[in-house]
Amino acid sequence: MKKGEMIILPWAVRRILYEETDEQHRISMPELLAQLQENGMTVSRRSVYKAIEIMKEYGENIVFSRKGGFQGYYIQRRWTPAEILFLRETVNSSNALSAAASENLNAKLLSLLSNPQKNSLPEEMPSASKTDNEHVLVIIETLLEAIAGGDAADFLYYDITIGHQRSYRRDRTHYHLVPCAVVSRAGRWYCIFYSRTHRSFSNYRIDKMEDVQIAPDEGSEPIRFDLQAHMRDSFQMYHGEPDTVTVRFEKDMASIVYDEFGSDMIISEVTDRTFTANIRTSVTPTLISWLVQFTGRLEVLRPQTLIGQLTGLSGKIIQQYRRKEDEQQS
Repeated sequence: MKKGEMIILPWAVRRILYEETDEQHRISMPELLAQLQENGMTVSRRSVYKAIEIMKEYGENIVFSRKGGFQGYYIQRRWTPAEILFLRETVNSSNALSAAASENLNAKLLSLLSNPQKNSLPEEMPSASKTDNEHVLVIIETLLEAIAGGDAADFLYYDITIGHQRSYRRDRTHYHLVPCAVVSRAGRWYCIFYSRTHRSFSNYRIDKMEDVQIAPDEGSEPIRFDLQAHMRDSFQMYHGEPDTVTVRFEKDMASIVYDEFGSDMIISEVTDRTFTANIRTSVTPTLISWLVQFTGRLEVLRPQTLIGQLTGLSGKIIQQYRRKEDEQQS
């Protein structure tokens, strides 16, 4: 065996094991020698044994197993196909990533599996609507670096026009704010910033940020930031002044209601066909929209203010479409 082959042999063996083996798919020594020979390396068993021992000494989790009348080697994976599938679908469903960034991340995730494991995964489903901002991950890295260093950040912020063009806020002048946390909600990524000028916190979508640069934080006053409180007040669907909303639901809606409001609500009445729930929440447009989509399957019993808002909304809808019918008939 040549000296050069001795040096690269552990890497060649490692590549074969990573591509072809896992706990369910092992490779025997004769098969391993045959694959090495196909790659132009004629080596002895002893050399391969030594290469495997070297890799194990340096932390590679290589296992030799006898099972079902077959013996061979495999790499013990840190990630299962189910875990990679879950992460892949999370990447695909994120609106904050561009198509290119999603494809790059998916390739990295799949590289953690063997070829047989990759083939076991279902075909990728169509992805969510993607941003055209190709720098989201770089921006997140920059913001995390600023947070770790206690620095501020300068950046441009834009909206998307009806013509799908970028319309920059503040006449394309940079914001200068202190990043406090990077968070994710409903497939979007946000940075929570503190403004020393206004002494307040605001959320900015990362996929709408551009030209992000770390800048010195010139303030000396410490920032008192409670992430849990901010998330509760700024990101929850029903944030606002809490109230008790009583609703009678059809009985088969129990799972839907629990998914939406959790298990802390109080069930006050159960019949063969319905159940009545007292939900501690806030009366917001989001709550009203959620209730409206189940019209005919629920009835709001209180508070009267919410009943009045629903009645007013239904009246406006009826009035709008009756007017359109009258216009079409005239």
